[in-house]
Amino acid sequence: MVVKSVSLAALVAVLAVTSAPAPAGAQDLLPGFVVARVCLPYASRAKSFESAIRAARDLQFRRPVGDNAPLEDWASEVELVSQDGRWRLRIEEGTIAEGDADVYTVTCGVWSNKASARELTRVAALVVGDNPNWSQPPAASGRWDRRSSRPEQVAIRIDVTEAPDQPPVLAARGFYY
Repeated sequence: MVVKSVSLAALVAVLAVTSAPAPAGAQDLLPGFVVARVCLPYASRAKSFESAIRAARDLQFRRPVGDNAPLEDWASEVELVSQDGRWRLRIEEGTIAEGDADVYTVTCGVWSNKASARELTRVAALVVGDNPNWSQPPAASGRWDRRSSRPEQVAIRIDVTEAPDQPPVLAARGFYY
């Protein structure tokens, strides 16, 4: 009888702990996990477009409600939303004109209507940390460039950008010349 009451009490305690929502601080770190586990590997081409989507799904990102159309075989962008609906993630690739040349770019960005540029810059600083492979240009407070032995071929950047009437975006970008 004592064993049953102890095991019942233990079961109730486990259920109470596991069903509690994550603290607000844990949700604030989600964009850092996304940048570290999805965006940076994608920007550096360690993950393909498809494997970046799989990695985002492992972090509980899904296609937005009502977006039921199948992805095209040659899709070059996808937008996902977090399970709680707070965060959005956009993974895209394509070519942009830069000067006389076309530059192949891959971008993975995360944003929320409830996150400020200051908060996202703080998250980016936590992701980069004191890693000597990253440098911050003096005039750009929300941007970090990865040092490369081949700067004429590849550039990797983490930045926080703000567009008018849009929420700020924390993104990892890869530029392939």
